[in-house]
Order: sequence, then structure tokens, then C-alpha cells
Amino acid sequence: MTLLDKLTFSSASPREKLSPVARKRLKLLEQLDIQITAADCELDGSDYLHSVRKWVRVEGSTEKQLITKPVHVKRWWWTNEQGQLMVSLRQGNRVMEVAPGKVSIEVGDITALPEVLKTLREAIAAGELDEQLKVSPFVRPIPKAKGAKA
Repeated sequence: MTLLDKLTFSSASPREKLSPVARKRLKLLEQLDIQITAADCELDGSDYLHSVRKWVRVEGSTEKQLITKPVHVKRWWWTNEQGQLMVSLRQGNRVMEVAPGKVSIEVGDITALPEVLKTLREAIAAGELDEQLKVSPFVRPIPKAKGAKA
């Protein structure tokens, strides 16, 4: 038995394009991971700053430099009028329906927030919210080529 016999081979290629729903799902999972980290930090009593890499121009030059910049995370959770903690899913700047006609989830106590977010993450990764992602109006516009007329 050779060493290659221990591996599982596949015909999947990294050049295959993702479907729009799969792309939205991956983006939502990335953003949910940030929210989970922010919720854990809030339980610890610390502030969470997410690091973003950004290209900026060097002053007096045409060169660009890659910098890492800390940014505040906009929380997806809030307290309603009755004092209950609520959470909603967001795609871009829009609130996403979690169930038909429902856009938020009751969490209860702040200590339950990370578990609720992790449960949401598992549901999204399993594809349980794919129907909501299909009908989601959020689509990133395709940038126009430079010099093209509108």
C-alpha cells in the first residue's frame, strides 16, 4: 500500500466559480465569526477592534502601501423595549429575514449570546438559510471598466 492510497481524491478545482448563494453564505459566515468574537469580548468586558488590511497611497508618491487598520465592529444585537436582548442577521447594511416574516431572534441574557450566534453559524453552514440568501436583494454591483461610457 502506497502513501497516496491513504488520501481521498476529488475532481474539485479552485478555479470553479462559486454560486451566488455559496458566495453570500461564505461572506455571512465571515461576518458572523466577527460577531461571535465581539460577543465573547463583550462578556469579558473588553472592547473588540477588528483588523482590516487596506491599501493607502504614500504621500508625495504614486506608490501604495498595505496597512492594517483597527475598526470598530457594528453589533448585530440590541436591547428591545422590554429589556430583552435581540439579535438579527445582516447582509451588508440590510437586515435579513431569519424565518418568514421574522427578522430578529430573542436571546434573553447576554451570557447566551455567543451560543445563539454559534447556533446561527452552524445553521448557515449547513445551508438552512439558503432560501433566504437566494431572495436576498443584496448584490454587489459589477464595477465598470475604466474609460467605459455609461
